[in-house]
Amino acid sequence: METLHSPKNHYVGVDVGGTKIQASLITGLGSVIANYRCDTPRDSSISNGSDNRDSNSSSSIRHRSVEMTLNAIEESIRILLREQNQPLNEIAGVGVAVPGVVQQETGLVVITPNMNLSGVELGQRMKDRLGVPVAIGNDCNLGTLGECWLGSGRNTSSCVGIFVGTGIGAGIVVENRILNGAGQAAGEIGHIISQIPCEHWRNNINAAKYKQNTKSAKNGLSELPRCGCGNYGCFETFASRTAIERFIREAVARGAKSVITDLNGGTLDIIKSGAIAKAIKANDKVVVPIVRYAAQVIGYACLTVRHLLDPEVIVLGGGVIEACQKFMMPIIDAVVANDQLPSAPGKRRILVSSLGDNAVVLGAVALVRSANGFNPLRKTHQIIPKYPQLHFMAEHVIHIADEPYSKDFFILSDGTIQPRLKLPKKNVHGFRLKDIRTVLSGGVDLIIFGSPHAGEITLSPKCHDYLLRRGIDYRILPLDKAVHLYNTVTVRRAAVWHFS
Repeated sequence: METLHSPKNHYVGVDVGGTKIQASLITGLGSVIANYRCDTPRDSSISNGSDNRDSNSSSSIRHRSVEMTLNAIEESIRILLREQNQPLNEIAGVGVAVPGVVQQETGLVVITPNMNLSGVELGQRMKDRLGVPVAIGNDCNLGTLGECWLGSGRNTSSCVGIFVGTGIGAGIVVENRILNGAGQAAGEIGHIISQIPCEHWRNNINAAKYKQNTKSAKNGLSELPRCGCGNYGCFETFASRTAIERFIREAVARGAKSVITDLNGGTLDIIKSGAIAKAIKANDKVVVPIVRYAAQVIGYACLTVRHLLDPEVIVLGGGVIEACQKFMMPIIDAVVANDQLPSAPGKRRILVSSLGDNAVVLGAVALVRSANGFNPLRKTHQIIPKYPQLHFMAEHVIHIADEPYSKDFFILSDGTIQPRLKLPKKNVHGFRLKDIRTVLSGGVDLIIFGSPHAGEITLSPKCHDYLLRRGIDYRILPLDKAVHLYNTVTVRRAAVWHFS
């Protein structure tokens, strides 16, 4: 039986992307101990149409290319563990996330766009190399699984995660399990057709009636951008970062004035999400309406998901949402709130990812834990942190295991104690967003802010909105009441203790 104090209570989660590999050492509680990142080897097996090499040569090159990627994944794991003095044979399992279609049960990667792992039995290959249990899954599926375990989708019966980055992907979790679909391709929301690439019959009738050129009257394929999947009219061609880039380039090429080029280092080849967010803050006349349109499209996609699956929570994540959420989320909320289709009363929410870059690696660990027979989404399989017992003493002192604390400190979600080294510069009785992010790692339902100055403390609108968008409750209390609440509440919790 897996327990908190088991010697094999550490896992490795690996997020294999087109450009970077992240390997993370993670406890069974979901606490990320350390990360290691490296570049993904370039795919040298893809050749252009003029290549005349024979099939044996191409096969040999592809084999070497695949081995380079497998070597990079293995090496990232071994370096991570070596840096943390963690023996590989004491790891309970490794979860690996890849983009594309994955047969989760067998570990076969069916296809990975822009990577060289298509057709590779990744699960078995990595198990042979590492000698520990290995589970393989789609990155967006596992990102959603991570959010359901310890993020914004925690404590829900159904959740859909939508991740907006270079493309748009999604994951669906129902009754504590990923919904893979009959072809292992469920959740490819970026390729739902949001604009129909069909001829407009009214235009054709009018063209025939008035003997106009029917070609110019057609609302055909040429008027819609072609998606990387080969189809036309896909959701991600209108709302992903790639789509936003394309719209910006088109506007600038037509002579529209924008600060985005300067903010993005003088180029529009790849426009970073951070530069887009800065342009929004500058109220750029090109970027603002384009991102507003993308947010509206995402809002209608959320409506589509709600009408089709009606999940309890939709979690929005990815680089675009993370960078631009302050601007985009009110627009998305307004679209969803304007839904004219009646529904029964229910607790349905659209939230922002709590886990950020760690969502996928945490989901990978949740997957391998499930493969080991301990699904962390099931209450009977959850490992509950061992929280310290606090004692409030006179003169604003808290005792923990007979040790006095009279200076600011955090208690993290796994019960560990960490000093709070910096106070806000403008308001010493306030809390920085960084403080909140510090205690959120590892999954939190409630944050307790305890202070003798509780009556003078309020969270900034930025901090309040950050917690609200992630469905996290908080209390600001005097020390004695905060200690009592911390000791008696039964939910996953964290605390910030402010004495200064």
